[in-house]
Amino acid sequence: MFFKLPWFNKAKSDNYHDTQVLEMDFLVDEFEDAMSDIQDPLRTRLRAALIGCETPKDLWFLRGKLHNLISKHHCEQIARERVGRLDQKMQFFVAHHPDYDAEELPSGPMALLH
Repeated sequence: MFFKLPWFNKAKSDNYHDTQVLEMDFLVDEFEDAMSDIQDPLRTRLRAALIGCETPKDLWFLRGKLHNLISKHHCEQIARERVGRLDQKMQFFVAHHPDYDAEELPSGPMALLH
């Protein structure tokens, strides 16, 4: 009977799965924050595309569009800072989430080609 209790089967590891950090909404919110001060119809389309994303890889391929949108309304340095902050959160997310693997995301420079 005791062998069926959940704490007997699992080894102790980093327990991030109970936190908000490992939810897709955490990454989507970072996208929203990056473009929050921009008023453009493209922002509305990008937001609609965010709603349809199911994996971090889907979000990864929207980075190029986000970078272009921010560069258009601000400067390229601000775009790099905001997308860089997003990249750090994405890398943390896939490195610590039990359902995703860090190798699922393409390399960094590839995203700027979109």
